[in-house]
Amino acid sequence: MVQLKSNDQVLKVVSMTRYHFVAGFPTAGARHFAGLLAQNPRFSVSSDSAAEQVFGLLDAGREAPDSPLSDLDGDTRAALLRGALDAVHHARPLDAVVIDNNPKWLGHMRRLSTLFPLSRFVVMVRDPARIAAEIAEETGDARSPASLMSKDGLIGAPMGQVQDLLGSAAADRLLLLDYERLLSDPERVLGAVYSFLGERVFAHNFRDLPARTVAPSVKPLARRFSMPSLSGAHHAQTAPQPVWRRSQSSAALMLLSETG
Repeated sequence: MVQLKSNDQVLKVVSMTRYHFVAGFPTAGARHFAGLLAQNPRFSVSSDSAAEQVFGLLDAGREAPDSPLSDLDGDTRAALLRGALDAVHHARPLDAVVIDNNPKWLGHMRRLSTLFPLSRFVVMVRDPARIAAEIAEETGDARSPASLMSKDGLIGAPMGQVQDLLGSAAADRLLLLDYERLLSDPERVLGAVYSFLGERVFAHNFRDLPARTVAPSVKPLARRFSMPSLSGAHHAQTAPQPVWRRSQSSAALMLLSETG
């Protein structure tokens, strides 16, 4: 909000800014997706801005008894949280569409959906086996499926958050976008994204997208997700389908690949 003051009145001009939020699983292409959107001059796109950290600190403050925020009423706290994003993105044009990319937005999406009724949420997803393989390739550390898929694991944590969102009242404002689908059909995917955001389609340049990689074969996938049996013996099992493959009743829009 901007105030224009004269001698006899204060004119308040309300910003028409719309906020959308991008989050993603590790190695699921959220930065590449945000980079594509940044080509559109109407969008003010940011990756790893201070917005999520500031928002998280303020939101957590309402639960701390020694925080001054705990004494604020609900409407004031909501205004403060909305104002935090306005402050971080203060350099935007008043009529801009702000798209903030941060994987930690996943944990705030229920709250954001009430604070920003026009907001939309895009979550970049990917086959967990491919995520595990790429993490191992990048770090040289082949982590166990149990550690990756645990409640606090690199894959398990966002998986649980996505599962929660798919069953929430905000699910109809959620788009799950598979990275492989983006790489294989970027023009049509972006067309669907623009429709989802309620924006006019923009002609993007896709030459900076990475080349699509070959999917892991079934045999290595089964070995990677070898699970112990009840008797203690080990046998290979294929990984269960990701939660987005098992949530056909959700109101979320899903642009998935054939296998991921």
